[in-house]
Amino acid sequence: MSIGIYLLIGAFSGMLAGLLGLGGGIIVVPALAAAFVHLHVVADNHVMQMAIGTSLTTIVITFLSSLRAHLKRQSVRWDLVKRFLPGLLSGVVCGALLAQYLPSTGLRIFFSGFLIFIAVRLFQGQLAEAKPDFPTPALTFAMTGLIGTLAGILGMGGGVLLIPFMIRFQINMRQATGTSVACGVFMGLLASSCFMWLGRSAMLNVPWSTGFVYWPAFLGVALSSILFAPLGTALAYRLPIPVLKRILAVFLLLVAANMLTPVIKGFL
Repeated sequence: MSIGIYLLIGAFSGMLAGLLGLGGGIIVVPALAAAFVHLHVVADNHVMQMAIGTSLTTIVITFLSSLRAHLKRQSVRWDLVKRFLPGLLSGVVCGALLAQYLPSTGLRIFFSGFLIFIAVRLFQGQLAEAKPDFPTPALTFAMTGLIGTLAGILGMGGGVLLIPFMIRFQINMRQATGTSVACGVFMGLLASSCFMWLGRSAMLNVPWSTGFVYWPAFLGVALSSILFAPLGTALAYRLPIPVLKRILAVFLLLVAANMLTPVIKGFL
């Protein structure tokens, strides 16, 4: 039963990774959180941390599968990958450190509010006025550092912010997606390692886990995401770019609503 749930989550996250370059974190984190509560995998006060750590680990596999398809289409801007990684990786470490101290309810509210903000901006047509050139290296480091921090806190590959960031500076949507996928591989490797290490100090005593990474969920999500990520990538090259942006916005709103439901019930 449990493995079927994880396989289904992986199928959706894989499609999303290939289609929108997001790593599936916006689906995986809330879905795993709900599954862990239902299956009594971990204590409630560590549900979100376990979901985030496991999500970040699956992102590596999902993105590697999606990256192959993007490389074939030459849609990865390696010059931008090198430019963004210092800030992104520094931010990921900060985000992982912050996430272990935030309560699960606080993480749910933060996660949902963040997704609603991005969705509303996407529905407006663009996130900000397009700029012809990227900012100075120092400002780029600061901005990508913030993106990496949010990715570490929320358990995502960073694409939900990194892609709009690149679009603002007139990078093609498909190139932005491919570049985000490449960055996500490195971010996922570092972030998952941090959550494994930080979780071990929490003394969770959860079988089949290493720190905040639950391996049965990782295997189920990773296996199915490998199969479905290339399908999402193929679909991304068939759909018009405005349609891709609308799909992303709708997904964000649905996931935010799902994440806020337990919080709202708790206040009623």
